[in-house]
Amino acid sequence: AKAQDGAAMEMQPLKSEDGADGDEKDKKKANLPKKEKSVLQGKLTKLAVQIGKAGLLMSAITVIILVLYFVIDTFWVQKRPWLAECTPIYIQYFVKFFIIGVTVLVVAVPEGLPLAVTISLAY
Repeated sequence: AKAQDGAAMEMQPLKSEDGADGDEKDKKKANLPKKEKSVLQGKLTKLAVQIGKAGLLMSAITVIILVLYFVIDTFWVQKRPWLAECTPIYIQYFVKFFIIGVTVLVVAVPEGLPLAVTISLAY
């Protein structure tokens, strides 16, 4: 309680326009039914997640294949030794392979969503 001009004033929660306290508003919101997803939205969400996982798997496989191809071709077929002065060049190749993998992942998701819609509508 604050004293103002000799009179004690209590702090009261503000009332909303409809006269309900904040707690009563929260209770009213909790009683409202949650918006359910339609069957098509559910299928699209599920298919989009599957496309994302497949894109991630394909990008990982792409990176692994590129790295293995580079290592086998450079050090086994051409029989080049790993030179310390060439290490930055090798790292640059590995970074390029990683960038290619990320590109595959980034392209897979937006290109796969129209496909997901088409397949869902076809079913």
